[in-house]
Amino acid sequence: MKSDVDLTAKHGRHKVAKFILGAANRDPAKAAKRFGGHAVMLLGVSPAVTAGIPPFEAQDLEREIRKFTGASGPGWDFERIKIAGQNDVIAIIVDPPTARIWPCLADGEGMSSGDIYIRGDGRTEKATGGEIQAMLARISVRESVELPEITVEVVGEVTGVQFDSERIVTWVKEVTEEYLHDVGAPSSSGPFGILAHQGLMEQRSESAFRRQVEQWKSTSLADPASGLHDIAARVSVGVQLRVTNPVAMSLRDVRIDIEFDDSVRALQWEDPDRDDRLDLFPDRPLAWGRHSLADVLRSTNIAPFVARDSDGILQIRQSSPAKFSLSLTLLRAKEVRLTEADDIVLVLLVEDHPPDQVSARWQLTAGDVHDLREGTLTVPVSRRNWTGVIAEMLDGRAAEETTGDQ
Repeated sequence: MKSDVDLTAKHGRHKVAKFILGAANRDPAKAAKRFGGHAVMLLGVSPAVTAGIPPFEAQDLEREIRKFTGASGPGWDFERIKIAGQNDVIAIIVDPPTARIWPCLADGEGMSSGDIYIRGDGRTEKATGGEIQAMLARISVRESVELPEITVEVVGEVTGVQFDSERIVTWVKEVTEEYLHDVGAPSSSGPFGILAHQGLMEQRSESAFRRQVEQWKSTSLADPASGLHDIAARVSVGVQLRVTNPVAMSLRDVRIDIEFDDSVRALQWEDPDRDDRLDLFPDRPLAWGRHSLADVLRSTNIAPFVARDSDGILQIRQSSPAKFSLSLTLLRAKEVRLTEADDIVLVLLVEDHPPDQVSARWQLTAGDVHDLREGTLTVPVSRRNWTGVIAEMLDGRAAEETTGDQ
């Protein structure tokens, strides 16, 4: 407990940095006996009074601590605990130690670059020669330690879809003929037609358009099921990955790779409440005359992009056969980690009846353990027959286009 730490000043931030380094250098086995191995520093508290500390900028604290720990230093966080008045009690929480040695990387108040600090009984002090020797011994033991019996499970189902590929092949050929039949036709109808007359006509050359259509036809006929990807990604429920660490040992830089044996496809989950309608091959070429500047302006929908931290998020490595991975900065002692359900969906697109289940292989590695854990898993398959639905969709689109041409 510290009652006199001011996190708006450097000397206060340096005390926190020293505590983080000292806590990260503890003996993992001893640390695991309390609080799951975490170390906690309370600021603004004394045995006699709970006064809290003044407000501070979190980014200033984080920036100052990185000078001493490095950008990839020990994991830590803080919590604000509200009390009466404007001050808060601050809890600095440091992740469980992993046997890695964390030296100080800069000079500061009460700290010197190159020194190794260790948290003892209520104090953080420079490690002695014997303590450093014990740290090095733990690293040696750690390198020879095997990974624990971690379990990996896929939570959810593979969406098994039965469809008629011949019906899609026929439609692709028909659409290709319609594309090429319209080459050279003027595009002056619609509310943006006047712009076309002002020189904003089709932006593609006829030869470029023909190449685009032929390329789409070739890839679509090679894999007719790819036309169902967008629909499947929006109507399927996302899967989750559950990783269970059964032992009192934390692991850093964990990576889990999943590879399916069958022709399962991994697709990015899509919001089912999107405004645009479900469609086959939504990325197919725009019809001739529909790539004018007017149509581009009319159809452009710029969605906001929000960068996501990849930690704890399923990442697709290959769509088919499905390969995806999960990276975890830290898998804590006796932790059960469950990913979100809006990362990916798994789909099996077949012409016959889908199987009851599919199998996959997985392997797990950790940056601080020289070992590899492998295993297999099975995932149940839900069965859906889209043969009639796709036929109705294609017939309805054909009727729309016929009506629109009149």
